[in-house]
Amino acid sequence: MTSSYDATAAMEIVNASAPGAACVDDGVLFLDPERLVEAVRTLRDAEASDLVFLSNLTAVDHELHFELVYHLQSLDHNHILQVKARVADREDPSLPSLTGVYHGAHLQEREVYDLFGIRFEGHPDLRRMFLWDGFPGYPLRKDFLQMPGQVRAGLPGFPHESEENAWPVPGSVPQRPMHPNDPQPEGELVVAEPDGESEESS
Repeated sequence: MTSSYDATAAMEIVNASAPGAACVDDGVLFLDPERLVEAVRTLRDAEASDLVFLSNLTAVDHELHFELVYHLQSLDHNHILQVKARVADREDPSLPSLTGVYHGAHLQEREVYDLFGIRFEGHPDLRRMFLWDGFPGYPLRKDFLQMPGQVRAGLPGFPHESEENAWPVPGSVPQRPMHPNDPQPEGELVVAEPDGESEESS
């Protein structure tokens, strides 16, 4: 069974080569975002940790800051370590990309960018992954939707939720695409007949 690698041991490995780049809080290893690449590369290359595989990368919106959560794994030692990095800037959140350390970071960083809007500096192809260019906002941010009574910023509702709540925010995109659930425009309704002919109704 895969075991958890000791966060304190990992901190000592990182700080031996990059003093002050790591600390432990409540049993979790936190890394300085500005020294993230150096610290993670050290954990990958050190024989004791051998964290050669990026198992998972995600983010959490804590409203006042973002936390990036990495799960690094050693296949030979069969242990895994949770690593976090905090990003305080909500207006333009960013931190270094780990694509130069782990090839598997390419798609995972794009997913976080797409859903949280966190940029990864140095990523060779950072673009939206599931949503399209021009989609307003980032769906996994806590301010993506408005709270009842519009007590905080965000879209009034999910895309295509209803005619009243449909996106976009005014001015965010020129025109949103039609969706099958959208109300049909007023006009003549064309009804296909079984023989291939059609009749028009108003």
